Amino acid sequence: MQGAGVSDRQAWELDPALSAVAAQEHPAPPRRALPAALVGTSYAVDLGVLQLLRMGGAVPAALLPIYAAAALAHIGVFGSVQWLGLNRRAANPNLTGLQMSWAIALQLGAMLWAPAIAGYFLGVIFVVFAFGALRLPLRSALGMWLGTAAALALLLWLVPTLGSMPEALRASPWIRAGAGLGFASLLLRCVLLNFRAMALHTRSLQHAARLGAEARAARERASRDGLTGALNREGLWPLLQHELDSVRRQQTPCCLAMIDIDWFKVINDDLGHLAGDRALRGLVDLMQRHLRAGDRLARFGGEEFVLLMPRTDERDAIEVVERLRHLVATHAWSEVADGMALTVSIGVAQAHPRDHAEALLARADTALYGAKASGRNRCCVAFPLGD
Repeated sequence: MQGAGVSDRQAWELDPALSAVAAQEHPAPPRRALPAALVGTSYAVDLGVLQLLRMGGAVPAALLPIYAAAALAHIGVFGSVQWLGLNRRAANPNLTGLQMSWAIALQLGAMLWAPAIAGYFLGVIFVVFAFGALRLPLRSALGMWLGTAAALALLLWLVPTLGSMPEALRASPWIRAGAGLGFASLLLRCVLLNFRAMALHTRSLQHAARLGAEARAARERASRDGLTGALNREGLWPLLQHELDSVRRQQTPCCLAMIDIDWFKVINDDLGHLAGDRALRGLVDLMQRHLRAGDRLARFGGEEFVLLMPRTDERDAIEVVERLRHLVATHAWSEVADGMALTVSIGVAQAHPRDHAEALLARADTALYGAKASGRNRCCVAFPLGD
């Protein structure tokens, strides 16, 4: 466990792998205290186990103060580095690789000093890897593994008695108590790491989902007109391109209507621009409430709107826009502003397989001008393209 990072929240929360997401959610202040409770507790457990094993005669008495000094130095050195902010420019600000190296070197040295209980120190090394390797890049983790494996192989070569304990020592109740406590603590640390890793993974997934929802909401806001809530040009364009692709590939009908408020400048001049804004919002709300499920309304600019009608032929499109025109003409606009009356002129064009977006819009716009030239408050249909 000692090889873990000892930054504030990681040590306190048993956090084995502080992700970039968590770092964004909880940015570290320039300086923060070092509550190394986790690392200190882990070292304290090790010292307790070593004390029991010392009382059984398996550990030299001199090992305990040296082990304690190395543990305090681990916490002090890396805590000071983080407290002073000296790690900010490091590729891994938690200095995970260095901390793992420190802890592993301590366990290897302790093995050499007390070879009879090498199995316990090997278990601690497993915990160090379980805790620290989660936060290392694969290349660094493999390098750490290779170095540790080489050091263990060298120890096994130099110390043939590594891990062997005389029968007399195994009979000691202190040895049995120390072994039981030691391996139970190692299992507990692994269990805690596993549950904490799962909790971190869950939190990362939740944060990723939240970021995805926020990104979708941002895209939705960017595709909407701020005044009316209708789609804007950026929101309309991909939908229009998709429908034109369907017209070309599947021969499905599609119609588009250009809708313009009649004499809107007069409304602004006579009733004021605020009344004009309310009229725009009211018009969009009225039309949105009476559109079919697949229809899409966009504000194209000023008082001009585009209605995209997928899977709709010219005859059905005329019925749709005539209904909308009548609804607008008969709506009680005086409730929006005293003296307000509002009508719309509409031009309709059916998409042709050869159409691109600009051409379809231009044909609907030409039909709109025809509606205005014919007296306004009416619908006109664009001439169809020949085959």
